Amino acid sequence: MKTTAWVRNTSLLFFVFSLAILPTLLATAQGLTGSKWADVQKAKSGSLTLTYIETPGFAYKDAAGNLTGICIDIMNDFVKYVDKNKGVKLTPKYSGKGNNFKSFYEFVKISSGGVIGLGNVTITEARKKEIKFSPAFINNFAMLVTHNSVANLTDIKAIATSFKGMKAYVTKGTLNEKRLVDLKNQYYPGLEFVYTTSSPETLEKTIADKSSFSYLDIMFYLDAVKNKLPIKRHAIGDKSSEEFGFIMPLDSDWLPVLQEFFAANGGYRNTSDYKKILAKHLGTTGAKLLESATQ
Repeated sequence: MKTTAWVRNTSLLFFVFSLAILPTLLATAQGLTGSKWADVQKAKSGSLTLTYIETPGFAYKDAAGNLTGICIDIMNDFVKYVDKNKGVKLTPKYSGKGNNFKSFYEFVKISSGGVIGLGNVTITEARKKEIKFSPAFINNFAMLVTHNSVANLTDIKAIATSFKGMKAYVTKGTLNEKRLVDLKNQYYPGLEFVYTTSSPETLEKTIADKSSFSYLDIMFYLDAVKNKLPIKRHAIGDKSSEEFGFIMPLDSDWLPVLQEFFAANGGYRNTSDYKKILAKHLGTTGAKLLESATQ
C-alpha cells in the first residue's frame, strides 16, 4: 500500500511539474513570434523581437552586466532610423539563446514574423532557402589557431606534416566545420575531428590541448588575445571571403526596411557611426584586421 501511495504521489508531482515547464518547452519547440512590420508601421509603434547568440564583440554582457556589442549597437541605430524616417517608435525586446550556434539558428528558423537573430551567421545560398538575411553588417575573418607553443605553419599544403598527430576541434553546424572538412580532404586525409557544440568550447579545448588546432571567427580570436590566453594565429590559413548578416524567419516582412536602413546615406557601413561601433568593440587591431579582410 505504501508503495502504491508513493507511486501515486510521485506521478502527481511529475504531472504538476510537467504542466509548469510545458510553456517553456513549447516556446523552445515553436520559436518566437514577433510583430509584423506592416502592423507596426500602421500603428506607428510596436516591439521588435530580437534573439541573439552570445558572441564576443557581437552580443555580450559588459562588466556591469549590460547587453552590448556590434549587433546590439547596430540595432539601436536601426531603431533610431525607423523613428526618424518612418515615424515609428520601436521597443527592442531581447532574448538570448546561449552560445550553441545550431540551436540559435534553428530557433530563428522556426520562429514567425518580426523576429531578428543577431550573431555570427554567414550568408550562404543554402541558408537563404531556410531563412532571410539582412544585408551584410560585417565581413568575417576566420583564423586557423593553435596553442601558442605550436610552431608557425608556413605552408598550408604541408599541414599534415607540420601538424602531424594533431586533432581538429570542430564546431558543429558552422562554416568553420566546412573549412576543416575541405582542409582534411585537400591536405590532411588522416585528420581526426572532435566535435563541439559552440565556438567558446572549441576555443577552450584548443587552448587546453597543445596537440590540436581549429578555425575560429575573428571575434573569438580577439577576445582570447584580449584576455591574454595562450593562442596563436597561423596567418597562412586565414579565410576572409564571407559576410555575416542578421537572420529572420522566411515569413518575415522586415527585410525591406532593413535593406533601406543599410542603404541610406551612402551605405550604413560607410558612416562614422558604424566605424565608431567597430572601434568600440574590436579595438584598433581588430578594425585593421577587418579592413584587410575586405581588400
